[in-house]
Amino acid sequence: MAESFTSQIPIKPDQILEIIIRRRWLIIIPLCITLTYGLFHTLTANKTYEASTLILVQAQRVPTNYVRSVVTSTISQRISTISQQILSRSNLEKIIDQFGLFENSEGVYLEDKIISMRKRVQVKIERSRQGAEAFSIVFKGSDPQKVMRVANTLASYFMDENLKVREAQAVGTSEFLDSELEKTRTRLEDRERRLSEYRQKYLGGLPDELETNLRTLDRLQQQITSKNEMLRQANNTLNLIETQIAQSKELAAQNSGSQFSSLDFEEDMLGESENEKKLSMAQKRYDNILLKYTEKHPDAAKLKKTIEKIKETIEEEEKVKEEASQNESAQQKAERESQEEPMANFAVMQLEAQQKKIKIEIQKVQSDIFQIEKKMKVYQERVEDTPKRELEMQSLKRDYKNIQDVFNSLLDRKLEAELSVNMEKKQKGEQFRILDHARLPEKPISPDVKVLFLLSIASGLGIGAGIIFLLEFFDSSIRREDQIEKELGLTILAAIPLLKKSNYKRKKALERIAFACFTLYATLFFSFFSILNYKGLDRTINFIKMNLNI
Repeated sequence: MAESFTSQIPIKPDQILEIIIRRRWLIIIPLCITLTYGLFHTLTANKTYEASTLILVQAQRVPTNYVRSVVTSTISQRISTISQQILSRSNLEKIIDQFGLFENSEGVYLEDKIISMRKRVQVKIERSRQGAEAFSIVFKGSDPQKVMRVANTLASYFMDENLKVREAQAVGTSEFLDSELEKTRTRLEDRERRLSEYRQKYLGGLPDELETNLRTLDRLQQQITSKNEMLRQANNTLNLIETQIAQSKELAAQNSGSQFSSLDFEEDMLGESENEKKLSMAQKRYDNILLKYTEKHPDAAKLKKTIEKIKETIEEEEKVKEEASQNESAQQKAERESQEEPMANFAVMQLEAQQKKIKIEIQKVQSDIFQIEKKMKVYQERVEDTPKRELEMQSLKRDYKNIQDVFNSLLDRKLEAELSVNMEKKQKGEQFRILDHARLPEKPISPDVKVLFLLSIASGLGIGAGIIFLLEFFDSSIRREDQIEKELGLTILAAIPLLKKSNYKRKKALERIAFACFTLYATLFFSFFSILNYKGLDRTINFIKMNLNI
C-alpha cells in the first residue's frame, strides 16, 4: 500500500514542509545529541599545535659568470638529503632529550618516539615568492612553546647542514677532479712518449717528409740516369778499344804474309763476310716467318734448307782458311813477327792500358749505380709505407689529442672547483636564509572546531532525515484527501473535522514548550560552536575561566 502511494503520488514542497513539521522531534533531538557530542569532543580532545619556519634559498653572491658552483643538485634533492640527515635517529634523540619531549609518555619505547617525531616534522617546498625557491619546516606538538622552539632548532640545523653538504660536495668534486687529472696526466705523458718513440723509429719516413722523399727520389733517379749514360758510353768505348786491339793483332798477323797471300786472304775474307751477311739475313727472315706460321709451312721449310746450305759453305771456307794458314812456313812467320812485333806490341799496350782504365771507371760507375739504387730502394719503401705510417700517426695523434682535450677540460674544471671550494668556505655560495621564524602558535590545528561543527550539524540532520525517510517510506496511512480520490477512486462527499479531546490544548502547549527548550538548547550549542570557531578554542576557554574566577 505504501509502495503504491509513493510510486503514484508525487511529493510537493508543501507536503515536505508538512512532513518536517510533523516529524520535527526526529530532527531536533538528533541535532541536539550530535551538537552535544561534538562540543564535548572538541573540549576534551588532545590539542595539537603547529609552528612553521619559512626559509628562502638565497642565490650565490658571486656572479655565475665569474665562478660556477660545482653543486649542481636541485633544491628538492638537497632538501631531501638534508632531511634524511636531520631526521636521523641520533639527531632526533638529541632533540627529544634537549626539549624534554614525550615526558608524559614513560611507557613508550624510544623507537616509537622517534617514529612519532618523524611524523610530526614536515618539509614543504614553496615557489610562490616571485619565482624564488623557498621551503618551510613544520613541526606539530601538544606544547606551543616546545613546538616553536623545535621548529626554530630544526631550521638552524637545516642551515648548518646545508653549508656542510655544499662544502663537502665541493671538496669531494675537487678531490675527484684532482685524482682524475693525475690519471689523465699519466696517460698523456705515456702517449707523448709513444709518439716520440714512433717519430724516432720511423724518422725520414713520416707523412710530413713525403715531399722531401719524393724530391730525393727524383734527384736519385736523375743521378742513376746520368750514371747509366756514363756506363753506356764507357762500355761503348771499351768495346771500341777491344775491337781496336783485335784489329791491331789481326793487322799484325796479316802483314806477316806475302802480298799474294794477303790478297788471297782478303778475297777469302770478303767472300766469307758476304756469306755471313746472307746467313744473317736468311735467319732474320726465318724468324719473322715463324712468328706467323709453323716450321711445317712451305716457305719456312724452304728457307730453312737455304740457311743450312749457307752454313755448310761457311764451314768449308773456314776449313780452307785453316789449311792455308798451316802451310805457311815457320820461317816466314818468324821473320814477319820479328819485323812487326815492336810496332804491334806498342799499339796493343796503349790500347790495353786504356782498356784497363776504362774497366776501372766502369766498375766505379757500377758501384755508384748500386749505391744509388740501394738508396732509391730505401726511399721507395719510405714512400710506399707513407700511407701506413700516416694511418698509424693519425691514430697516435688522435689518441693524444683526445687525451689532451680531456686533460685540458679536467684542468679547467679543477680550477673552477677550487674557486667553488673557496667560495663555499667563505659562505659566498647559495645559502638558506630564514624569512619567517617560528612563532608561538595560539590556535591549535587539532581538533578542528570548524570541521567538528559542520560534522555535528550534518550528522544530526542526516540522522533525522534518514529516520524520517524510513518512517514515511513504510507508513501506509492516508493523510490527504487527494490520496482517497486518486488512489482509491472514491468521491469525497463530506469531511468530518478532527475531534479534539479535553486535554488537547494543554498537551499542545507542553509540546511547544519542550520543542522550544530543545530548539534553544541546539541554538546555544550552535552559537557556542560558532564562537569557538571564530575566537579560537584557547581564547574562548581562557575567557570562560577568567569569567568563572571572577
